[in-house]
Amino acid sequence: MKNTKMKALSVLLTAAVMLTPAVQPRAALAKPEAQDIMNASAVGPNDLPPQGGEDNGEKHPNVTDAVYGQDSGKPPEGPQEDEAASQMAASSTFSGTNLALNKPVFASGNEVDYLNPELAVDGKGNTRWSSALEDDQWFYVDLGEPQDIDRVVIRWQTPADTYKILVSADGENWENVRDNDGIIQCKGGVETIDFSVREARYVKFQGVKRAPVEGTLYGYSFYEFEVYQLHDLQTIIDNVSASLKVQPGQTKLDWSDVDVPEGYQISLYGSDRQPVIDQDGQIRTPLVDAKVNLIVQVEDEKDPNRKLISGNIPVVVPGQHKQTPDRNAEPDVIPSLQEWYGDTGKYRLKNSSRIVVNPQDESTLRNAAELTRQDLLDLTGYDLKIVSGKPKAGDLYLSIDPSLTRLGEEGNRFKVGDYVSITSLSAKGAFYGTRTALQIIKQHPDRTIPKGEAMDYPKYAQRGLMIDVARKFYTIDFLRNYVKLLSWYKMNTFQIHLNDDVGTPFADGTTAAFRLESTTYPGLASPNGHYTKQEFKDLQLLGMEYGINIIPEIDTPGHSRAFTSYNPALGNERGLDITKPETVQFVKSLWDEYVDGNDPTFIGPDVNIGTDEYGGNSEVFRGYIDTLIKHINSKGKHPHLWGELTQHNGTTPISTDATMNIWHEPYGSPQQAVDLGYDVVNTQNVFMYIVPTLYGDYLNSQFIYNEWEPVKWETTTLPYGHPRVKGGMFCLWNDVSEANGLSMDDSHERLLPGIQAVSEKMWTGTRDDRSYEKFEQRAKAIADAPNADMSHKITVSNNDNKVISYLFENKFKDESGNRFDGKGLNVNMTEGKYGNGVRLNGGKSYIQTSIDALGFGWTVSMWIKPDKNNPDNAILMESPAGTLKLKQGSSGKLGFTKEHYDSTFNYSVPEDKWTHITLKGDKKGVTLFVNLDEYVERLEEQYPKLNTLVLPTLRIGSETNAFKGVLDNVMIYNKPIELLSGDNLALHQATESSELEFPYYSSDKAVDGDMSPLSRWSSAYVDDAWFIVDLGAPKDVGKVIIKWQGAYAETYQLLVSTDKTNWTNVSGGDGEITSKGNLLDIITFDPQQARYVKFQGVKRATVFGNSFFEFEVYGPDHIQEYKQLIAQMEDLLKKTDDGTLRKLLLQVLNRYPYDATADLGPLRDLVNGLHSK
Repeated sequence: MKNTKMKALSVLLTAAVMLTPAVQPRAALAKPEAQDIMNASAVGPNDLPPQGGEDNGEKHPNVTDAVYGQDSGKPPEGPQEDEAASQMAASSTFSGTNLALNKPVFASGNEVDYLNPELAVDGKGNTRWSSALEDDQWFYVDLGEPQDIDRVVIRWQTPADTYKILVSADGENWENVRDNDGIIQCKGGVETIDFSVREARYVKFQGVKRAPVEGTLYGYSFYEFEVYQLHDLQTIIDNVSASLKVQPGQTKLDWSDVDVPEGYQISLYGSDRQPVIDQDGQIRTPLVDAKVNLIVQVEDEKDPNRKLISGNIPVVVPGQHKQTPDRNAEPDVIPSLQEWYGDTGKYRLKNSSRIVVNPQDESTLRNAAELTRQDLLDLTGYDLKIVSGKPKAGDLYLSIDPSLTRLGEEGNRFKVGDYVSITSLSAKGAFYGTRTALQIIKQHPDRTIPKGEAMDYPKYAQRGLMIDVARKFYTIDFLRNYVKLLSWYKMNTFQIHLNDDVGTPFADGTTAAFRLESTTYPGLASPNGHYTKQEFKDLQLLGMEYGINIIPEIDTPGHSRAFTSYNPALGNERGLDITKPETVQFVKSLWDEYVDGNDPTFIGPDVNIGTDEYGGNSEVFRGYIDTLIKHINSKGKHPHLWGELTQHNGTTPISTDATMNIWHEPYGSPQQAVDLGYDVVNTQNVFMYIVPTLYGDYLNSQFIYNEWEPVKWETTTLPYGHPRVKGGMFCLWNDVSEANGLSMDDSHERLLPGIQAVSEKMWTGTRDDRSYEKFEQRAKAIADAPNADMSHKITVSNNDNKVISYLFENKFKDESGNRFDGKGLNVNMTEGKYGNGVRLNGGKSYIQTSIDALGFGWTVSMWIKPDKNNPDNAILMESPAGTLKLKQGSSGKLGFTKEHYDSTFNYSVPEDKWTHITLKGDKKGVTLFVNLDEYVERLEEQYPKLNTLVLPTLRIGSETNAFKGVLDNVMIYNKPIELLSGDNLALHQATESSELEFPYYSSDKAVDGDMSPLSRWSSAYVDDAWFIVDLGAPKDVGKVIIKWQGAYAETYQLLVSTDKTNWTNVSGGDGEITSKGNLLDIITFDPQQARYVKFQGVKRATVFGNSFFEFEVYGPDHIQEYKQLIAQMEDLLKKTDDGTLRKLLLQVLNRYPYDATADLGPLRDLVNGLHSK
């Protein structure tokens, strides 16, 4: 990843293994998982490592002058759209005279002499003033003479908490620009302070209170302190905002009602809905009323350098129709439709339907039609014919309409009547229209689409995902499936990060990777995984079929250890030595290999040249960037690069014929980039980065949906419709994934919800009429793309979520009713635990099912009787997703393997003896239950490895190394079945606790039934933290289950009370409970009456506080009685030859252990009745 995301952190690996703390600036923390990050509060900005420094092989960026835009570590709280919009309106972009530039300045003091106040008015982005370490520090500028001023801009390095802006005519008598001596709450970043016009010669920053950085108070520090006079321009903007309206039928924006004084010019600068109001101000009447956010520019004709660009000015363009409740509501798709006008009735797809292509467009649309046919076959089982001609009722009709230029090449007119008509300017737009149709059909078992008409088009031009394949290798099939998935959600960009360094070496001992075959430099491609040139070219060709632009990234001069390992003369392990002409020539020739010739490898229009986190001379670096941009341009390609021109400010010119990914604002800000003339893409590391198992484990999809668009960075928000903001891209960085056991299935689990949320906000933008809760429902229903099932979800019609039930009384028949019957190879029917079982004979011996794998959220159980002396790695179940093993390696213990990662339970299945094992798996880990509750162990998301598994269901047994022994009652469910609990009495009840780590991790999150990463209680870093749940009324309780996060208690107490005053220790006296340390504690005790149940910490197991996802309370445990009843029924089964009785007993025994939490009354009555007979 861009390693700045690892600020001020050290990763907790295990209770005994920790990485050395790697101190880095905190602003880029993508997720508030502070308990996964060691505190570095004693380290100041000037104590940080130098450029190119190394720790455990991972690079640190140059952060000496970059502790900027500090983050509290909290997740965003509550909707902020209105606030963001008001900030955008206030923070107009401008070009004008900075009245403070190079003027005399004065300050109360400096942190060090070389960070003096003159540096804050020198117009440079990488020099700064830094105050002494006191709250009441001040800084002021002498403008030389009285001036009318109305704006101050502070470009922060270390922001204040609060401060004042004061003005004076004489430098002695000061007036606050805010009413009532107002104190300003600092926002950090580039902060604009607007106020009514004041005449002043002196302008002063007066500190009130400093803000801590990682718990340490430094001084105030800013790069620039700027003063402006803009009130005349702002007045015109205000007039535009107040008077600009669009009337029904209007075809062009009309400025005539705006009061524009002579000598000023007004023009349209941007529109966030170009198909409705374009850049020339032309208006297309939408289907229904449409809100458009405009940006207006005002220019002083006497001084062309004085320009003001407004924030957003919203207008409503009246539509052709009014949507009424009696018409079909907008269908649910992701991303949602831009315009919809419903009709009445439904279209129905049938097996006799056809895909009809306009004869004039057959060559253009043939591929879209064929892909649609394949996808409909996968979704519905209907193999539709593709014909050219005129459509009939029930058909899907595709055509090109050159008049739809306003919709762009990705837009389409989607009209549903007796047939579905999809019309577009291009094949890409028509294909995206088919995605709309297929998503609707997927959600309706009757294959219907509501009748109506849509005009659909993207809000942002570039909508992308980047995957780091360097530090974790992904197969070409995975990438090909992701082309289909991105297209399914109308994303259009897929960046592949091909090279990088790692801290923990790969299994082959290497510490860097380059993942693409090179014939110019044989041996450069990583032997532990790379793509051939043909594979990569075919990937791009597939992308073109699906409307996806594949952007290959070769990152230099940093992140280049793969190249310096190949040829040490090119530099060192920190990066390339770009002062050497031969090094620059190496990079050029590497690019030439892939872009030159009649059969180039990189066939798309764009590439990414990297250029991030370089630790050398800025002027040399700027020259290198310029050289590389021009070299790529000369090859007919458009370069993208990671933006760091604030960090590397200088005088060497750099070509702007490139697109800049703005990822970390202290290194390069979006405002700076657009001011320099770059198009920008938002890849902001706080919002847009996933770094699995480290932090930012998932995107915060709810925040993305409610509050983010590509115009929003952490400390800067540009107006909607800014012409330089081309879109956004979120990134999967695999800094520690290879070492921590992340599989491709784990990656997909994290990426899919991010794709869904980001696609919505980049195609459609923010909608006030759709809640996130409804969006989640849509996302679950739409899920994976057809012909690219990567979540391995199986839907069943029975009520108990059973997918497969092999009882072996009818050989390999599936008794679940789903007809997933098996086929046996080299297996024998034999005596089982109850009735018949099946013997597996080792080697190639298995039952093949019709299901390849079952995604996260599963349960599998079986009776197993292994023979003696099974071989190492003897396999119980297998598929391409992984293997479930009787013996993991030479350990002799039960375990599983995914890709090349092994996980092992601390349990060996007894030989020549019947044992019942149940495993349940979710996206966080796998839990083992032996004989229901005889042994329970949870392997979860913990360092040094992510212990998750997609259940391998293709074969029970193995093609190569099946276990030897007998199985009975193999059952598989598509949900994790709760075995040891009844009703959770604590669920959604009132809670309270001691001091929190952060307010976000409140006590109520431990009783919300949500196991997602951010839903947990997390205490302050103390031993004696406590948590109380109020059950609402006194109840009989006998069991508590604590589902820990990584920060768990080594010892603690459980207390109960009826009045919250008098407490009883369930362990007796002062007894303490010692955690098992496997992230799941199940505590049973003698039944007690309690309304309040309390966790009382005694000793922490980690440096953090105590944190658990769920705290569950249950009534008295009936497990032992259930097991006794089962034992009695087993005894009856052995003694009876009565066929009817045996059938009855087997019906109950075959449910074992899933009735353990049910009401035992009927079972008790049955056993008593049978004994009485």
